Amino acid sequence: MKEVLSQRNIKYAYVDITSGMFGLKNFLKIRDNNESHAKLRVNGLVGIPTLVVDDKSYLISGPEAMEHLVEELEL
Repeated sequence: MKEVLSQRNIKYAYVDITSGMFGLKNFLKIRDNNESHAKLRVNGLVGIPTLVVDDKSYLISGPEAMEHLVEELEL
């Protein structure tokens, strides 16, 4: 995901949720409250990587999905 954004010169903030409680808590808040992660919650999955754009979260399933999302959102 980072590679796709960097290659396209798209500015982003990367949050490593393993580096501390602040990042992890923010991610869990996103995961636990957004429809994009509903199926994951039911199956007990985490939902990484996640991209948040304008307060809307997107679950990314690989580089091709990231490329498609960048095009769709016109980032």
